[in-house]
Amino acid sequence: MPGKNFNKKRQKAKTEGESAGKKPLPPAKPPLNPGELPALPPFTVKWSGRRRSIGLTVTLAGELVVSAPVGTALAAISRAVARHREWIEAKMAAGRLALSRLQPARAYYLGRAWEVCVIGGRPPKVELTGDCLTLRQPEPQADPWPQLAAWYRAQAGPYLVERVRHFAGLMGLKVGALELCDWRARWGECHPTRGLLRFNWRLILLPPDLVDYVVAHELTHLLVPGHPPAFWQRLGEVMPDWPHRRRRLNQEASPFLRWRWEGGGGG
Repeated sequence: MPGKNFNKKRQKAKTEGESAGKKPLPPAKPPLNPGELPALPPFTVKWSGRRRSIGLTVTLAGELVVSAPVGTALAAISRAVARHREWIEAKMAAGRLALSRLQPARAYYLGRAWEVCVIGGRPPKVELTGDCLTLRQPEPQADPWPQLAAWYRAQAGPYLVERVRHFAGLMGLKVGALELCDWRARWGECHPTRGLLRFNWRLILLPPDLVDYVVAHELTHLLVPGHPPAFWQRLGEVMPDWPHRRRRLNQEASPFLRWRWEGGGGG
């Protein structure tokens, strides 16, 4: 959900993962000549008939995506990537650092890394018991992830409903439907005209204060479309420390958009 990655398109506010980065490119710096271009990181081009300039995004998976107006020369795109190479590499390095902080063989729930205990028995069940996240299985499973992922989704729904209800009350808002999604590049989105909120079920993996930031952020879109100064001011009324939470989401959360527990393999 990076500040630069929150976009409003066709009355829909989308919240991408905070550790992704998006950078509008002003045509101020002198272009590099083709012979001066250093080796470039691999990138994917997304052509747009609406764009007027080139933009760069480092996705939550650490991939570079270039958004460019239809008809832009590939040489011009390469020069833009070369001019902003330092920014690109810094974003990719931040993503690698966040990934390195994950604890192998642990399963995450509300920000805590839990030891996983797989036991036999009926009925199949996932539960928190003491310091262990226990997976009960009638038969050994080669891949326990589907069972664990289903439990995560089941926990995420009620938890997010409660947090939305809490912040909506503070903000004097009436919310319509809430939907869970399985995204790989954003934590939430808001459809102001419909009062609809959508959240990534993987929020249940994050610390509660970061979940609250995403919830409050999306609810604020019901009051202020886009991200003008008035948006951040309204968010600050219910969450004065939002800059700190946003920064932590940028630094810590991106690996969880693709994380899965694989037994001894970790994330």
